Amino acid sequence: MITELLDFLGSLHPLIVHLPIGIVLLTIAIDVFMRNKNNSVQRVITMGWFFSFFSGLLAALFGWFLGDNGYYLESQINIHKWSGIAFVSICFIIWLLRYINFRFSKSFNRSVNLTSIILLMITGHFGGEMTHGQNYLFENLPYIQKKISVTTLSDTKRSNNDSLFVYEDLIHPVLEEKCIACHNQNRASGGLNMSSIESMIKGGNSGAGIQNGKPFKSLIYKRVSFPNNHPKFMPPTGVPLSYDQIAMLEWWIDNGAEKQMPVTLTRNDPKTQRLMELQYGLDLREKTYLETLTLPSPSQEVLKSIEGEEYIWRFLNPEQSFLDLKFTKKKIEINDLLKVQSIKNNITWLNLADCMLNNNHLSYISNFPNLTRLKIQKNPLVTNKGIEALQKLEHLTELNLYG
Repeated sequence: MITELLDFLGSLHPLIVHLPIGIVLLTIAIDVFMRNKNNSVQRVITMGWFFSFFSGLLAALFGWFLGDNGYYLESQINIHKWSGIAFVSICFIIWLLRYINFRFSKSFNRSVNLTSIILLMITGHFGGEMTHGQNYLFENLPYIQKKISVTTLSDTKRSNNDSLFVYEDLIHPVLEEKCIACHNQNRASGGLNMSSIESMIKGGNSGAGIQNGKPFKSLIYKRVSFPNNHPKFMPPTGVPLSYDQIAMLEWWIDNGAEKQMPVTLTRNDPKTQRLMELQYGLDLREKTYLETLTLPSPSQEVLKSIEGEEYIWRFLNPEQSFLDLKFTKKKIEINDLLKVQSIKNNITWLNLADCMLNNNHLSYISNFPNLTRLKIQKNPLVTNKGIEALQKLEHLTELNLYG
């Protein structure tokens, strides 16, 4: 009986909490804008601080009851709770000082008014986050809506897709924010513990929470995808899962609901891969060898020294680290290849067509580690023996021998 009563009083917190907000703002407005503060006005201000304290105390008390019912994690309510207590305390102190006719200086009066407003804003903001979710203030602004979504993952993890897992990095954080407060080891509402995959598969009073490969038969998926007005819709309070989060949950269950499932597996599903790009800022395309490389720019002195009679060149990427190099003389010498040895790591495309190239020259070219395209057509002195030397070029994808 007492538990039910406390739960009921806790549910009144969102209603009561608006009273101290309105009263304290009205009180401060009277204090700031009323020029002629006679005794009657001073009494109104003092009374305003009393009702701010009293209504704030009720809101804090009911909020304490609400926090104790297990719907929220301690980490979610800490700042909101203690900033609220601080706000109630300062309202009480201001009222008490005014009640005993303590003379406020102008600077002291401004300070306590400002402190009250700051505490009110902090308390209200973190209370709003609990009700409406993180980033609720800006999530609907078109310019930064995407920026908010992609900051879910750390920059370190986002830069290395191989270190990302669907459950650990995408699914579990959502469940922790919206579900696990009511479905954990200590408080398993409906007999369901969602703190681990094993316990979700085991399920609760209504059966298995997850059926591998069958999202539409999995109770967890069904409950979060019901219409909001459905009696079994989850979560019952706070912000529901977004369309993208539900889609990610569906894909994960449909593909086996494994703990160590890398996000790179979503490459097999264009729709889910697109979701990853838009929602999390993840580029899951299969990258070419060059896209995985980070190289310093080649020496400008070397580039200037070879430009003209021997070579022409251009950069292949905006970072100016990959070179497309073409030999322009009619006959190449070993010395011509030695001139570009210091920038061989940067040479990714090389054109040595029709320049009297021979097998000996190819042995030097085989030491260009990042070569991906090589044109050596119209060089009759090149034989199979010379071509064999090119087998050392692990990343060579295009070799032109004829034409």
